[in-house]
Amino acid sequence: MLNAALAVWLEQHAEALNAGEADVSFALLQQLGQADVFRQGVPEQFGGLGNTLQDAIETIAQVAEYSVTAAFVSWSQRTYIEYLLTAKADVLDEFRFDALLSGEYAGATGLSNAMKFLSGLEPLQIQAEAVEGGWKLNGKLPWVTNFHPSGFTVAVAADSVQGPLLFLVPSNRAGFDRRPNLELIGLKGSSTAAATLTDVIVSQTELLSDKATQYLPAIRPAFLGLQCALAIGLIKRSVQQVIAKKHSRLVNDQVTYIQQQLEENLAVLFSGLESGKFVTQARSLFEIRIALSELTQHAIQLELCSTGGKCYLTPYEDGFTRRLKESAFIPIVTPSVLQLKTELSRLSA
Repeated sequence: MLNAALAVWLEQHAEALNAGEADVSFALLQQLGQADVFRQGVPEQFGGLGNTLQDAIETIAQVAEYSVTAAFVSWSQRTYIEYLLTAKADVLDEFRFDALLSGEYAGATGLSNAMKFLSGLEPLQIQAEAVEGGWKLNGKLPWVTNFHPSGFTVAVAADSVQGPLLFLVPSNRAGFDRRPNLELIGLKGSSTAAATLTDVIVSQTELLSDKATQYLPAIRPAFLGLQCALAIGLIKRSVQQVIAKKHSRLVNDQVTYIQQQLEENLAVLFSGLESGKFVTQARSLFEIRIALSELTQHAIQLELCSTGGKCYLTPYEDGFTRRLKESAFIPIVTPSVLQLKTELSRLSA
């Protein structure tokens, strides 16, 4: 159950977060941390609540019911935490883990490029050169969320003579140039920006994995599963908006259909995550991500059509304009629906 104080805060500030108002956007990470959003699915011995990844997904989905901007930041932070739990659990203190859980420090996923590389969709955009005590990184990160203005660490993938490597790069490192926030049409409070890395030095300790082609498939179920929460929450909120009004049997039948499809996809998602089958059987995970994206578009269109002209009147739209922009983001967040369909086509061939 989402923390009640956080729910109230998100309801009050959803529009400001979407518009990127500076004070509210700056405060978002700590608000989420104080409500234990990032402790979901983290073992108790590491400061978490001791529950499951499903609980983490459901919590981020509840955040998304109020604000997809907040859910997008939650996904980035919680996914970064998962990287550390998976590969660095023995040295968490060195990576400000307690501050990550409390929302006092930001973690950025940064591996979208790597996920596309894994599917053969694009080359790695950072190069790593071995130097004494570590590596020198050069390249760019064109689009990463949770680049919090007070500082962060980002997970990146880099090509090298020994093959793809994964690193954890602090933003205060010499040569790390965080660019101004991207001019998005929505979700502006997510601290989404590009960065250029010029001769950035990372140490052996900051190596996340030297077996990227093995590590990425292992972490991908959590990466995509947590990402699915954005669509889940948005679907539920649009359906709630429809249910709150009296409608014809036709509309009610559509509500029932969306709810049934959502339940069926969630059952497969949570079962696959628990069993671990998505590590070697990614197809069904891709299909769920695509289905949830399409269901999001169905739900937002049902909200529009069932509400009618009021959705086009500012005094009565009740957050619909924001949700419409949020829904437009769901198919394009990496890996995009088109990229996933391309990968499914390749697998079928």
